[in-house]
Formats: sequence, C-alpha cells, structure tokens
Amino acid sequence: MLGTRWSYGLPALTLWLAGCASGGVRDPNAAIARLEAARAKNPNATAAIRSLGVAYYSAKRYPEARAALDTARLRDPRDGVAALYAGLTAEAQQDLRGAKDAYTAYLAAGRTPKVRTQIRQRLAFVNRQELTQTAKASLAAEATLGATAGDAKTVAVPPFRFSGSDTTLLPLERGMADLLITDLATAKELTVVERDRMQAIVDEIALTQGNRVDDATAVRAGKLLRAGRIVQGGISQTAPTALQLNAAVVDVPTAQAVGSASADEQLEKLFDAEKVLAIQVLQSLGVTLSVAQREAIEKKPTRSFAAFLAYSRGLVAEDRGDFDAALRSYQDAIRIDPGFLRATARQSQASAAVSGAQVSSNSIEQSLTGTSEGSVANGAKSGEVVSGGTSIGTVNSTANNLNPTQSGNQTNSQQPTTGGTTGTGGIGGTTTNPPPNQTPPPTTQPPATQTGRVVIVVPRP
Repeated sequence: MLGTRWSYGLPALTLWLAGCASGGVRDPNAAIARLEAARAKNPNATAAIRSLGVAYYSAKRYPEARAALDTARLRDPRDGVAALYAGLTAEAQQDLRGAKDAYTAYLAAGRTPKVRTQIRQRLAFVNRQELTQTAKASLAAEATLGATAGDAKTVAVPPFRFSGSDTTLLPLERGMADLLITDLATAKELTVVERDRMQAIVDEIALTQGNRVDDATAVRAGKLLRAGRIVQGGISQTAPTALQLNAAVVDVPTAQAVGSASADEQLEKLFDAEKVLAIQVLQSLGVTLSVAQREAIEKKPTRSFAAFLAYSRGLVAEDRGDFDAALRSYQDAIRIDPGFLRATARQSQASAAVSGAQVSSNSIEQSLTGTSEGSVANGAKSGEVVSGGTSIGTVNSTANNLNPTQSGNQTNSQQPTTGGTTGTGGIGGTTTNPPPNQTPPPTTQPPATQTGRVVIVVPRP
C-alpha cells in the first residue's frame, strides 16, 4: 500500500503494540532483568522505573515494587498506571491506608473507565477495612496515645446507650449518635470525629472486654482518638411511645463531666428532642451559634421515624461488616421516605462496598485488556519499557517498516516489472518502441520513489 497516507489513532496503535508485547518475554525474572538494565542505563527515566515496579508486583516482590512505584508517582503524579499498581501493591502488603491514597490518586489520573469504577467500589470496601485496622493499631499503641492529652476542641460522640423494654429501638443508639455528630459539626470551631472512626475504636475495645461497653470505654476511646471532649449520650424509654434523651459532656483527661443536656418527646417527634439536645451540648462546649447555624441544626433529616429506624438498622449492619444487610436497610429507609438524603448517601456507600468486596487484582488487570494502560502493564510484564501506552523502540521500528528509506526504494525501483512496456530493460532485455507520435522516454530514468507515511498520535500526559 505504498503511496498511501497511513494514519493511526492511539487506540489502534496501542492494541497492536499490546499484541506485540504479549508475545515478548513472559518469564518474570527475565523481564525484571531487562527492565533493571533499562533503568541502569537511564536512572531518571520515569517510564522505566514505573515498568520495573509493575514487573516487581507481577513477581510478588512487593517491597521492591512499592519503592519503584512510589518513586514513579513522585516523579509524575499524573501517571495512572503507577498509582494503580501502587494501590494493588499496598493492598498485597496489607497497608490499607497506602492503598486508599494510591487508589484515590488513580481516580484523578487513571484513563480506563471500567477500572475507575472498580477502584471506586474497592475504595468503599477498603475504607471499612482500614478503619478496623487503624483501630487495632491505636489499641496496640494505647500506652503512647493515651499519654498525650487531646485538643479540647476535638469532640467524639460514641454510640448512645439504650435502656427500655422495646428492643427493636436498640438501633437508635447508632442513629442518634450519627445525628448528633452531624449537628455538632455545624460549629466550625470544633473538630468532630467521624462516626465510623469512633465506632471502630469502640468495637475494638469491646472485643478486648468481652463485648462489654461502659462509660470507661467511651473515655478510653476518646483518648485513643486524641479527643479532648466526648459526649456520652443515653436513650431511655419512658413510655411505649416516648423517649428521653440525655447527654454528658466529659473532659477526657480527667473523665469528669463538664456539661449536660436532656430532652424528651414522643417517638414521632424524636428529632425535635435531638435538636434541643444538640443545641444544649454545643452551649456546654462553649459554642455560640449564629442564626444560620441554628437554622441548619434545626433541619430534620427525614419526615418519618420509621425511615430513621430503618436507617439506624443499616448503621448497625454496616458496623458489623454486613454490607448486604446494610444495603437492604438503607433501601427500606429510602422506600419509606424517598427524600431521606442521608440514607441515600449511605445506600450508595454500602452498594459500592458490596461490589468492592468482589473486586480483585485479577479482575482489575483483566479490565485493562485492550487499553493504553493495559499496554503499559503488559509491556512491563514482558520486559518492555512502555511510555504513555506506546512502547519505546517499538514505535520507531514500526515506523521504519511502514516508511521505507529512500535507498531501499531506489533498489526496489530498479527491479524488472511485469506490467506495461518500458523503453529499456524490460523482461528478458527486450526493447519495445514507443507508440507513434509519442516522445521516447529517456534512456535512463530517475528511480521511482515510493513512500509511505506514518502519523502517530500520542496525547500529552
């Protein structure tokens, strides 16, 4: 097809190169040796460092993979492949915080839509695992963490404690703490510990105490979280359809109460009681609310107590790691009150966590197949340095194959031809006269030039 203008878009070229790479070196040690040599030749080549990190990961040499990939990420924060494989490596090392950081970076820089979806789902699952891991680590370092007083403006709210005959209301322990945390966070001068972090610490302490949770547990959790104050809340069933809410603001270093609040109401007006409680707690914490802040606090999360109870059941299920049950509870809450935005947000998180639990390193790598990022990874596993989805060295050889040199064309043009007639040098050396009234061609002709052109489109990173 000489004489034709060749134009390759990046996806088509990438697929071709991926096929070439897949046929190269597949022995992990041989691939690593080739890439180590490439890095030694050019120590500052980010693509070589990243490719070496991917090859190390493929060979399960995780510490070396992490070092190479982190170096590549530092040199080029927009390198999605380096971020992705850094996350996979961190997970393999059980460094869930590092995995979260790398996966989040991939969402900002990654180019493969299906993988981006998988990583979002995986993050929801990893986040829950990381909370538990962090709680265990905090408990193991309790002697050190507990010795340092927390900031008085950092506030933690452990789950409320329910007392009453109707055990179906027990999930309100989690729901009311969640509501109060949201309302306290309205005060910008306070740093309010996330509910999930607090719950993970409380749950971990409870495991060491035979699942026993008491006031001392909350103070202990506050110390581990570096909180200066905790709000210990209680829910008392005073009648079949009436509840009383109470709270004590406790100074963590001394374990002494420095403020209190209370409110009681019928079940269907429970949110009114919680708002009264929240405002009293903020006053005990020394916060003066603006009109706008007070209005924000007074907004109710839902119109329905039944929807809130279903939401609270979802929190309980999520805290024990049962995302399927949590998802069903949040869906129940939304069915009862479609305008319950908090339930909608939690439902999305639970749904992502359910899907994320099924995401694996293998499924992620399979989703890279046929993509520019896939060609980078596939090339690395074959011992090839690939930059931006295009193999260095392979492109040049491809271009040369499709765009012959001038000397080569000249040589080819001097070969005998079989079509038409020529002035001299025809097949068998026969000379044919030109047609009448036509100027004979010159005895010698310049060699015919046959060219091809390759246009390679590589987007800027």
